[in-house]
Amino acid sequence: MSSPTAAGEIDGPSIEIFPDEELWTDLPDDLWERILAVLPVTNIFRAGAVCKRWNSIVSSKRFLSLLSQILFDKPWYFMYKDYKNTAGLSYDPVSKKWHRFDLPCMHTSNWFVASANGLVCFMDNSNNNALYICNPTTKIWRKLPEPSTKWSADYYTVSMTVDRVTKVLTMVVALSNQEPDDYSHWSLTIEVFDSDSNKWRTATKTILHGWRGGENSVICNGIFYCVMYSTSMMGGEENCCRHGLVTYKISDGALDSASMSMPCSLTSVKLMNCKDRLVMVGGIGKCDIIKGIGIWELDTGWAEIAKMPNKYFRGFGGEFDDVFASSGSGDLIYIHSFGSPQLLLFDIAQRSWRWSQKCPLVKKHPLHLFTGFCFEPRLEASA
Repeated sequence: MSSPTAAGEIDGPSIEIFPDEELWTDLPDDLWERILAVLPVTNIFRAGAVCKRWNSIVSSKRFLSLLSQILFDKPWYFMYKDYKNTAGLSYDPVSKKWHRFDLPCMHTSNWFVASANGLVCFMDNSNNNALYICNPTTKIWRKLPEPSTKWSADYYTVSMTVDRVTKVLTMVVALSNQEPDDYSHWSLTIEVFDSDSNKWRTATKTILHGWRGGENSVICNGIFYCVMYSTSMMGGEENCCRHGLVTYKISDGALDSASMSMPCSLTSVKLMNCKDRLVMVGGIGKCDIIKGIGIWELDTGWAEIAKMPNKYFRGFGGEFDDVFASSGSGDLIYIHSFGSPQLLLFDIAQRSWRWSQKCPLVKKHPLHLFTGFCFEPRLEASA
């Protein structure tokens, strides 16, 4: 079992043994496993440092298997600002604390990122054949096999999913290229990796007219959703900043390239898998003007979940422009501007908004930008 420093420096009260020590000493290991498994991950780290027996328990395969059965609805948010240094801070919404945190295999902040079930995938933006899988909590990582044919694209997006029962990892990368002979046409190629075969395969390729692939996607209920961008900017404001969706069903390879309409004119669209619900966050407005931020869920159509109240929207102090950062899973969605570390949380189950504790990151230069992503802090997730 790793020490607490393996997941960043953890602040908080130490664990105390109950007064009647004999009663607790006599408990069998399987009961201790069930007790310790429901603790927050930071407390599990501390428990492993209490005594040799507890360290043995929280390091055992049986305990890690038990952890995998627990649904995690309060993801952490990792935030960083330095383009060349990805050391940053992670926010724990349960303890409401920021922890110093660094990532072992991400070298610059312009990499593409996807996360699922305690694992995070990093795709090198400068060398797009290099992909890494990492458990940011345990710091264990590995590089994925490279595809047989080198990729080259104008736009990339990466998504991943992990089967909670079989533990099979599936990753999808969508590549979009402008056709050289017709600038209104864009190719969309979908590459799929699964940990069973440990290989990449080209799943499908199509030509889109008037649309191109973007840099945001998600996998939800076995379907890969990719945000599309309209290339038809003629004809007035009604076409300004139009978005759509293309879907790919991983199990049978069915591709639906007919663009799915959005609920309104949006900017900075971000898709999220929140407990197997496809959720979208977007800035409400046209082109470079955001009048608000909304959250929707896709059922038979887009249904509004919430709109950010004006007091929170104004609380960002004018830092919003036409783009902003958002990330979510479980019951939580995180939102912040790229120009500030001020972090806002939306709880889907409670339909409530709240600010995080003040982030210790400091903006020392006007060009400093803050970005990040959410992840589940899971000890048992295997890279």
